[in-house]
Amino acid sequence: MGNFLALVASTGVQVLVETHSDHVLNGIRRAVKNGVLDSESVALHFFRPRTETNWPQVESPVMSANGNIDSWPDGFFDQFDHDMNVLAGWI
Repeated sequence: MGNFLALVASTGVQVLVETHSDHVLNGIRRAVKNGVLDSESVALHFFRPRTETNWPQVESPVMSANGNIDSWPDGFFDQFDHDMNVLAGWI
């Protein structure tokens, strides 16, 4: 799905996606690495909810031309790791 979305975006169509799927994100990362889509055409935004002490926050990691992401905020696509820790009995 991520590669498909990247193909669509590479034609000039603006694509806006809200996802919790690491498969979608990684498909886009691979498409960027493979030259299907320029990294400058990708914008990532991670929204933190408001807490008792903080207002909502937005972090915007940047994707490089090889599909790497410059920073991984806490909670950013970490569900797989969390699930594996539970299954391993670490949590």
